[in-house]
Amino acid sequence: MAVLKILLIDDDAGDRKLLRRLLTKTHPGARITEAESGETALEHVGKQADVIFLDYLLPDGTGLDLIARLNKAWPRAVLFMTTGHGDEEIAKSVILAGASDYIPKSALSAEALNRMIANGLKVADMRWRIQEQQIELRLFSDVLIHDMRAPLRAIKFLSEQIQEEYESGDLDEVARQFDLMKKSVNKTSELIERLASHINPHSEGRAERVTVESLFDSLRAVLAQDLAVSGARLSWQSGGLSVLCFPPDIVQLLQNLVSNAIKYSGGETPEISVIAEPADPGLMISVSDNGIGVPPEYQEKIFEPFKRLQRGSEQPGTGLGLATCAKIAKRHKGLIWCDPQVVSGTTIRFTVCLDAMDARGIA
Repeated sequence: MAVLKILLIDDDAGDRKLLRRLLTKTHPGARITEAESGETALEHVGKQADVIFLDYLLPDGTGLDLIARLNKAWPRAVLFMTTGHGDEEIAKSVILAGASDYIPKSALSAEALNRMIANGLKVADMRWRIQEQQIELRLFSDVLIHDMRAPLRAIKFLSEQIQEEYESGDLDEVARQFDLMKKSVNKTSELIERLASHINPHSEGRAERVTVESLFDSLRAVLAQDLAVSGARLSWQSGGLSVLCFPPDIVQLLQNLVSNAIKYSGGETPEISVIAEPADPGLMISVSDNGIGVPPEYQEKIFEPFKRLQRGSEQPGTGLGLATCAKIAKRHKGLIWCDPQVVSGTTIRFTVCLDAMDARGIA
């Protein structure tokens, strides 16, 4: 079990001593830090705090004025207000200001503190998870809507190609283009279903075991127009491997990486290589290109939402593509990173590690 970090903010040394004694009784392994004022407490920003006890009256103002700053400094902490006076109006005001609970010092006891902390931590954790989920759902749905344009462009492109081949009498090519169009339509349908799944927080989805070759085949169908227009040369090595994954998500991840390789080619004809290799557990896929590369200082930041290379800022996009890739990798219990050893172009690698887990119930 993780060690509980507690911050006590009270200008009365006797009250701090009482709180420390009671807290040590119920949480003997806790790390307790004391502060005599709000400003002294804020000097500890950067250090972890799971629980904060805040006195209502402090030398540099009221605890009420400090709640917002403390919540900003420690957004995942649970905050309790203490006061020497039991006043319902004070209790109401501190709760409205963002405190989790309120207790008069006359009511302090080991049992009361233990109950407050247990309940408060559960509520704080639930609140944090809900906030994270809301952010992820909004981000993912925005990106999926944006990226749905790619398969729709592919369908439009293929329909034009079919018309040209039909008029020229090349029915074999027409049949091949129809097959690619069917795959693009299926990809669009899968994206819509995935969007619906992520909008519904109770939808868990199920992983499937598929061949890596089928993932790469879907990728090429989705990017048919982009590859044709850019003249990009895309090669892959599937290694004859199979993988347990959410196939539409992995194709989406690969689509984002290959699209970036085309977008940031620096005027050169894009040369893109996709290679799958066994990993323990699961699979690692690498996407390499001959583009402008990623400076070392950006190699971690590019996976954050809305972070884009400054020298690529003239390119269209939302800055969400790689953030989506990071979320997909995380959902597959894997990692994604930009290889720092590559000196020419860019190589991004990601792992898929669901083979080490039960596919059921993975959300």
